[in-house]
Amino acid sequence: MAAAPSSTPKIKTRILIISDTHGFTPKLKLDTDPSTEDELSQEDVMWVRTGFRQPLASADVVLHCGDLTKRSRVSEFSDSFAMLRAIHAPLKLVIAGNHDFALDKDWYEDEWGGSEEVMHQVHDIVQAARADGVHYLTEGVYSFTLDNGALLKVYASQYTPSYGGWAFQYNNGHDFKIPPDVDVAMTHGPPRGVLDFAGMTGTHAGCPDLYDAVCRAKPKVHCFGHIHEAWGSQLVHWQSHDAKQMSMRDFMPNRATQDAETMKARRQKLIEMSQQRGVHVDLSQGPDRAVAGEHTLFVNAAIMDMRYRATHLPWLVDVELDKAEGGEINQTLSKEMEMDG
Repeated sequence: MAAAPSSTPKIKTRILIISDTHGFTPKLKLDTDPSTEDELSQEDVMWVRTGFRQPLASADVVLHCGDLTKRSRVSEFSDSFAMLRAIHAPLKLVIAGNHDFALDKDWYEDEWGGSEEVMHQVHDIVQAARADGVHYLTEGVYSFTLDNGALLKVYASQYTPSYGGWAFQYNNGHDFKIPPDVDVAMTHGPPRGVLDFAGMTGTHAGCPDLYDAVCRAKPKVHCFGHIHEAWGSQLVHWQSHDAKQMSMRDFMPNRATQDAETMKARRQKLIEMSQQRGVHVDLSQGPDRAVAGEHTLFVNAAIMDMRYRATHLPWLVDVELDKAEGGEINQTLSKEMEMDG
């Protein structure tokens, strides 16, 4: 049965989604640099830093799904939060990933022997970024009134299944308490079976508890990263189980298996997406239009590939959100955000 249409006015909202930048900041394109098209004419397109270049696309809200750093160094946090502060968007939301262990106080002290000085420096970096609309979220549910007048409801969680001894990980399952009325679920890790295939182990690395929680809540968007090589999107219709999927393989020219025309078309598509600084998906209209409660767009937004090269594109997702009551246009938080521990 189709969901009953809402009488609440809708506001089209653009969301820029990235993850797993690992301290790498967008490449600054100088006047002397080759154009995007010239770069993509190289033999190995996979080496090209495509859409992750300055300036990143502007949006109503930016989501970073964790792994801000590679080794949790203060300099990496400083670079990542400076990047987020510079993006042209009034609100930027960020969660931690398993590499960001200086944000996991107990694990950092007990397992890593981390220093209080480093934690204080990272805390100061995080707090200072709020002046430019960057908010660090711990696990929980949040509501925001955006500058465009839309109400955004977000569930956030940085936790992933245990693997190799990292921060924010669990051994015996996790209770992801995603309410049914959230617009976006942003987690660091993927749900089991969705954009979670890990090339290193040849297994699906996602969490079954997370999949069950998303299946029950059916948010408009579920975004994550963690598994670099599984970058892509999947638009799921829950009733029919139909899924429209996109991965980097859809755009990478392959001389071994494709004719010249196919290679040319794929390269041109990648050029266009790189020039607009992201893959655009419009859930508000057209062939990808999503109905609340019936569709979920899953997005693995990892910028880094398996070799920690910033070759993947950000995502630009247009979604319809309810208009905030009272016409208020100031950013608001439903609860205070604090550092873990």
